Amino acid sequence: MQKGKLGICLPFYAILALILAFMGQLLLGALLIGFVALVERDEWATRQTMQAFFVTLFTSLISWIFDSINVFVDIPIVGSAISTVFNVIEGIIGIVVLIFLIIGLVHVVKGQDAGIPVFSKLAARAFGIVQRKVYTQAPPAGGYQPYQQQPPYQQPQNPQNPQNPQNPGQQ
Repeated sequence: MQKGKLGICLPFYAILALILAFMGQLLLGALLIGFVALVERDEWATRQTMQAFFVTLFTSLISWIFDSINVFVDIPIVGSAISTVFNVIEGIIGIVVLIFLIIGLVHVVKGQDAGIPVFSKLAARAFGIVQRKVYTQAPPAGGYQPYQQQPPYQQPQNPQNPQNPQNPGQQ
């Protein structure tokens, strides 16, 4: 395993960030990103901690939106029904996030990129790494040819009499 400037294995920072994301520690995740970016100055470790931070930011944002939308909390029956619906949605999102964090944790332990679906691309863009699209067909060897207009239609010649294409029976 690769060690950083302080002698700590770099995947440790990513594992710690993913654990903090699981626990919902937004501020500690942000402090960890700052520490890794300023002290260790390792791009891979910083990208992994950013992915975990973005996951925590996403779940915190979803929770905040649901809490601010739920204006019916004081109404006895309607408030509890709407709160139940929002809690079920938050629970489903939490389970999906947990699965992504576990998959990311397994990848980081192996020394690979965490690969959390949306957030890995976001972290890569923060570093200016833009993945180019891969095309299935290669362009022509000479490059792309500009559009060329077809010549006007010509009537095919008669194979029996190439001198007179109009009247095949005459010579």
